[in-house]
Amino acid sequence: MADIKRHLTWSRVQFNLELIAVIFALISIMHIHGESKRRTRQKEQLNPSGDSSDEELTLCSRESIKKSAKYYLQNSTLHGLKYLAEERITIPERVFFGISFFLVVILSGFFISNIYIKWSASPIIISTSAKQLLTSNMPFPAVTICNLNQALRSRVQRISRSSSNYSLLMSLCSQGDEQTITYVGTWKYFKALLVDVAQPCEDMLLYCSFGSRKEICSMIFKSILTDDGLCCTFNALDPSFLFRNYTDDVRLEPVLEHSLYEAIDWTPERGYAHKLPEYYYPRTSGGTGSRMGLTVVLNASTAEYYCTKSMSNGFKVLVHNPAELPKVSNYGFIVTSGREARIPIEPVYEDATPSIRSIKKSVRRCLFSDENDLTYYRTYSRKNCELECEAKLLLRDCSCVLYYLPRIDPAARVCGPNDNNCTNRVQTEIESSKTELSCENCWPGCFELTYRTTLSTSMIVSGPSYQSGEDLPEDLFNAINGSVNNELSILHFYYVSNSFRSTTKSEMFGFTEFLSNTGGLLGLFMGFSIFSVIEIFYYVTVRPYCASRALQQRRQRREAELNQLQGKSLAGPKSKRSLWQALRSSRDPLVYPYLD
Repeated sequence: MADIKRHLTWSRVQFNLELIAVIFALISIMHIHGESKRRTRQKEQLNPSGDSSDEELTLCSRESIKKSAKYYLQNSTLHGLKYLAEERITIPERVFFGISFFLVVILSGFFISNIYIKWSASPIIISTSAKQLLTSNMPFPAVTICNLNQALRSRVQRISRSSSNYSLLMSLCSQGDEQTITYVGTWKYFKALLVDVAQPCEDMLLYCSFGSRKEICSMIFKSILTDDGLCCTFNALDPSFLFRNYTDDVRLEPVLEHSLYEAIDWTPERGYAHKLPEYYYPRTSGGTGSRMGLTVVLNASTAEYYCTKSMSNGFKVLVHNPAELPKVSNYGFIVTSGREARIPIEPVYEDATPSIRSIKKSVRRCLFSDENDLTYYRTYSRKNCELECEAKLLLRDCSCVLYYLPRIDPAARVCGPNDNNCTNRVQTEIESSKTELSCENCWPGCFELTYRTTLSTSMIVSGPSYQSGEDLPEDLFNAINGSVNNELSILHFYYVSNSFRSTTKSEMFGFTEFLSNTGGLLGLFMGFSIFSVIEIFYYVTVRPYCASRALQQRRQRREAELNQLQGKSLAGPKSKRSLWQALRSSRDPLVYPYLD
């Protein structure tokens, strides 16, 4: 009986202890629940909208921001910042390092600004290419030849002086300021008049050869209108590839149906196509020296001279880019009749690297072909742009366009003798650099091909007793009444070398060079690097986000443990041990020191 009583007494004591443990557990749960409600009320008072959380209050507090900044200063890779957060040095020492860091930042900014000014002010450098180019990859230059006589006397005599044709003829000769004829000339009518009175190419060109091969002159030379009247041009780009809105009306002569040479497209930027026909134009050079160049024999027909812009007889010649229309009057050189001339040619090619496309047009001062803003020409060049500009200015100030300029307005009339004063004034102002009327917006192309020439001449000597080494037809130089020396001219155009060096426009200071120079200065003065930027980005964005997420996970875990404790407290006294263990382990260690 005594054992039974002792057993019952121990059971009651054990039950009482378990009951006391359960009571303490419930009190703890009620305390935790009350504390949770109190914190919720505090949050609602601080933020009535209920959007913020404990984590946000902790992260956005002034103390946490201060500790975060201090932690960054202590661990930053920038030189000198760690001394600002060092607690073992005095305040004057901290002020000294702070002022030093501020001065270093100003000094590095000064040097970086100098680099930026140099980068923005002169971003383009023109250098000689290290690689030589072959003349066989470039077109032979276009050669335009004009007789100084702009109208044949025998044909002008058939025109009545009171007719409109004579008035237009005087505008061609830059004469007739006192003409009172008010006829409004049209392009078609003026073209027909020029073709009728000018010397045809087949009469002016007596012999032609190119690349040591004799050619039919009418096959390789085409008629063209220039500021010196009707001229003959060799190796120029076909009008179908030269003009935007091409029509057969721009041609002065019909296209030959069975021509040996096929017209192809070419630009200084794109060059030739990969596949070319056997015979084409603009053609490339056949080699170097006068034998492999272009040789022509010209007939001046001095007896037919009626009007000319020069005080001599002979021919005016211009060597130019095949994709440009020539301005022979101002830029051509004169070869008088009765002389033989040698014109050695040297190509001058300018190209550009694709990297300069990112530079503004106003800074690099050149245009690529796809940046072409011309309305009449397909291929951009400075010469073509200046021709269009001159036509627009004449149309604006004189209400007409000279016959050889681009017809930007098909309805515009051709300038006549009554417009000579106005056209001369406008052209003089355009050519002068001291007037407001200019074409300064015509920038050079980023890819341009020009030709440098020299000229040497000597008198033609011929006769039965003179043996010439030139491979030219002898019947051309048989003196007729002793006038052969005054009528004919011989011209030789040729390359002196089969290779040349181009000039290249490239970035003087690209973004890579600017970045390396800037990084070198920042590294020298402050130890700054790309990783320093990553550090700043980390402390401003990544670290606060991770801290906020860690606190949110901690809150969710505590709420889950609280719910678990509440469920176990209702299960009975058997769960008292696990309940105490859960309460003791509910506190997590701090992840970020500035959240303490």
